[in-house]
Amino acid sequence: MGALTLMAVDYRHSDVLRPIRTASLMLVYPLLVSVDSPHRFYNRTAGFFSAQTQLALENAALKEQIQTYAAQQRVLSSVQQENSHLRAMLNAAPSASYTFSLAEILEAANDRVRGLMLLNKGTNDGVHENQVVLSGENIYGQIVEVTPFSSKVLQLIDRNHTIPVRSQRTGERALASGAGRGQPLEIKNLPSNSDIKEGDIFVSSGLGGLYPPGFPVAKVVPQGVEFKQGAPSATVKAAPLVNYEATRDVLLIWRKPGVPEPQPLPAPEPKRSSKPVTDEDKDAKDTKQADDRKPEAPARQQGGTR
Repeated sequence: MGALTLMAVDYRHSDVLRPIRTASLMLVYPLLVSVDSPHRFYNRTAGFFSAQTQLALENAALKEQIQTYAAQQRVLSSVQQENSHLRAMLNAAPSASYTFSLAEILEAANDRVRGLMLLNKGTNDGVHENQVVLSGENIYGQIVEVTPFSSKVLQLIDRNHTIPVRSQRTGERALASGAGRGQPLEIKNLPSNSDIKEGDIFVSSGLGGLYPPGFPVAKVVPQGVEFKQGAPSATVKAAPLVNYEATRDVLLIWRKPGVPEPQPLPAPEPKRSSKPVTDEDKDAKDTKQADDRKPEAPARQQGGTR
């Protein structure tokens, strides 16, 4: 009843009770603040931890996104490097007469003692025995064994491998034989008066019909040419142009249909003597030519008169 009376008086005479309300509010305010403090503290703390949790989640998501982008960038960089490598290989290989297919060397199944490498391409991919294998423009080896899903390639450095070659500079023909891993190729059948020098490049000659002509094979190493007195042939060492330790991909090649088989280049003319011509040689030559111009005596006079 008293509350109702105060409400009625406050409604009709608000100005009269305003000082009382103000004083009462000032007295009660500290109590209201103290009562509300735990609630405000809880809300602020909850909001803080909620914000921290949200920030932590966002931070974790951003870190994951950054790591994802970094991984994608690494993959992209790797793909770009691989594409550049493949483009370099394809650009290096002559493409007018051939088609190519990239094959990967399977490291786990290699016989490095013999120089036999396993590839991830087989008869299902059109691979066949005696097929030529390249690394860029350089000859890597030949296929010696094929299954539906894989094949084995014999490297040039294998002791059982020999390839007909010719000097790119002089045209001299020879045979390049493997001498084992880490050893240069042995260039055989060169004459003792050969003009081969350090740095000369040997390319496939095309003889034998297995390797097409003109593909780089090996380069004569420093001090790789030796001429022994009285020996019928020169001793030449040439390093293969393929880096067998670093190569991970190779090119299988096929001749395009309808393209004629390339013919080996003719052998160079026999090397003439490089001995300088002296005045005595010229006089002897002139005397011989004068003798050749003299008329021959009749046959009956060769035995004397009767």
